Amino acid sequence: MTIENTPHSRGLDRKMNTSLLGAAAVIASASAWGMSGIFITIIVNESGASSIGLAFWRDLLGCVTLLVFTLLSHPKNLKIDKKDLPWIIGMGAGLGSFHIFYNQSIIINGAAITTVQQAAMPAVVSIAALYLWKEVLTREKIISMALIFLGTALASGLNLFDLEKTNMEGLTLGFIVPFFYASWTLCGKRVVPIYGATASLAIGFGIASLMLLPMQPFVSQPFPLNPTIIAAFCGLIAVSTFGAFSLYMIGLKYIQAGVASILVMSEILFAGVYAFFLLGERLGEIQIFGAALVIAGVAWLSYKQNSSH
Repeated sequence: MTIENTPHSRGLDRKMNTSLLGAAAVIASASAWGMSGIFITIIVNESGASSIGLAFWRDLLGCVTLLVFTLLSHPKNLKIDKKDLPWIIGMGAGLGSFHIFYNQSIIINGAAITTVQQAAMPAVVSIAALYLWKEVLTREKIISMALIFLGTALASGLNLFDLEKTNMEGLTLGFIVPFFYASWTLCGKRVVPIYGATASLAIGFGIASLMLLPMQPFVSQPFPLNPTIIAAFCGLIAVSTFGAFSLYMIGLKYIQAGVASILVMSEILFAGVYAFFLLGERLGEIQIFGAALVIAGVAWLSYKQNSSH
């Protein structure tokens, strides 16, 4: 029995191939983003840099890299309309703040747990959408957000059986990280469709570095540089910033955003594997259970949002 090679079957094959390509690109972006914590841990261990100092240099180098790329590819995208300035400034301020607390969480909680924490971002966005765009808070959203926030709390150090053993600093960072992640993401949703991802991020990173610049004389810096620090910085910018975001944008061309948001949760798995083998991090049973709740909550929330459109 043979299958006819009809135009319809060839069309299905092409659609399947592009979907697989999109999925592969998103998963590759997740694996690249998962390396962020590894690079940051290496830089901090080698230099003793503060979270603020490291955030400044990441934003500055990210701005330069993306700015050069945008100037060579789409320079017209760098002309920002005055009406969009509040959004682009908000995006930059959110990025700078996010990187400070993201770095601090990696120092306190480790790379794997911090990746779980930032994954709670969709729940924060859902709450913001309730007030900003009057979106309906459905029962499914409430259940998803409950799973996400409980999972984040457990992964961040909440001990339900002995509250005195709860890691309060880690727990606090567990909710600050996704809050600032959501803040710059919400602002980015307004400007990225207009100016493109690279131009918007280049300007956002530039604003973030300007915001952090006045603090630099008072915090420890990632100096003196050595080959290990330089290599980690190159990886942080090339792999986990420019590379990861570019791959994710490629993936979005071929698969739905809801599917991509679920697939990108594989970053938690990648970060956990990297942290285990490269940094020797070990997650407790409660933390693993918390991470599973976050993944389940985000996947369910993304599925319901995607199916409703």
